[in-house]
Amino acid sequence: MLKRKLGLLVAAAVMVGMFTSCLNVNVNKEKENTPQGNGIDYTNYTGSDYSIKVRNESSKNVVCFKGAPVAGCTNLISGAVAQSGITGLKMNNTLFKTTEDFVLWVFTEDDYKAKKNDIDELKKTPFALIYAIYNADSDSNANMVYTISSKMGGESYIILNNPTNYNVELRQNGLYGESLAFAGANTVQTRVNVAFDDYYIYPVFRKFHKKSGEIVTCFPKEKNIDKPVYFEFSLSEGEGGQKSQEFNVGEWFDPNAFKDTTTPAAAYITITNGNKKTGISLYKGASSEAEVTSTGGKKINTGKTLVFEIPMTSTGNRTYSSTAKISGWKVGASVERGDVPEITVDAGKMYYLDVGGENAYEFPAVWRTTKNEANEDVVVADPVSYDEE
Repeated sequence: MLKRKLGLLVAAAVMVGMFTSCLNVNVNKEKENTPQGNGIDYTNYTGSDYSIKVRNESSKNVVCFKGAPVAGCTNLISGAVAQSGITGLKMNNTLFKTTEDFVLWVFTEDDYKAKKNDIDELKKTPFALIYAIYNADSDSNANMVYTISSKMGGESYIILNNPTNYNVELRQNGLYGESLAFAGANTVQTRVNVAFDDYYIYPVFRKFHKKSGEIVTCFPKEKNIDKPVYFEFSLSEGEGGQKSQEFNVGEWFDPNAFKDTTTPAAAYITITNGNKKTGISLYKGASSEAEVTSTGGKKINTGKTLVFEIPMTSTGNRTYSSTAKISGWKVGASVERGDVPEITVDAGKMYYLDVGGENAYEFPAVWRTTKNEANEDVVVADPVSYDEE
């Protein structure tokens, strides 16, 4: 009887360990004993075998999760070797089913191996947190690469407290700069270790806008001043040096008056391809590279639409324009293209560009218009609400 009880206790302990630690999932057994293996799958997946792509510019081998690690590490994707260029992370049909945004949790190989048997401890040591999206259109994911900054993993750190209902990124050097830290809605003490350096931080709010299929971006502005919230500081070692910086999103704006204390960071264009013969793309000026949407879209097939972001430009002295001028843009196939009519767009508005053509060599493009009370044609410009689904 005693042996039976002991056996049951051992079995129970094993079960508890299974539910509170990482099971041996998504590992590459062939590389288990190699310098770049250690039981972690560092394969650069391609074709239908990858889910999303990362560029690991840091000096650490990393392990990536779709969301915060859960019991058994069933949401572990795969890993990326330090400074190895672009890596396609493993496709897992259970994790990646539909188009959705998520937080990519990144851990160093050392932290993962040391703490994978204690999920709660592992979650305290993210190397990087990156706001990402998986697009069910696999071709779109090929156009998106999420960068793990070279600044990650230093001895100083940033702590971000976010008691609001909105996702927040901290970006370096401007509203459209490199993302250094991310905190989801209603989270506290999100800590990211960074290198000793000078920082020029702009916070931005980002949300996947399901209605348009685009990620909508806006930024908090200073109270009573039409300028974005901005922080400049230095993190340094040694006597008298500042090793950390902490932020509280709730201090930047009144959550109950969100729309009054933020500014749209972009305008948006819905392009509809009415050409009867070919798919089209959007090109800025003489660029040979087609524009890519925030969710990875690039080619607009016949009868389909895509939504593109038009960032507002810096006007100097930490201010951004509330309008942007579209001039010299083209739309069409890889060789033949038509002109996009010149227009000035307002931040926070959605514009509609309709492209026609009977064959693959002509692309008449017109801004969608409606009649006003004076029976005049005016360009349709619908507001884009950050809170709208």
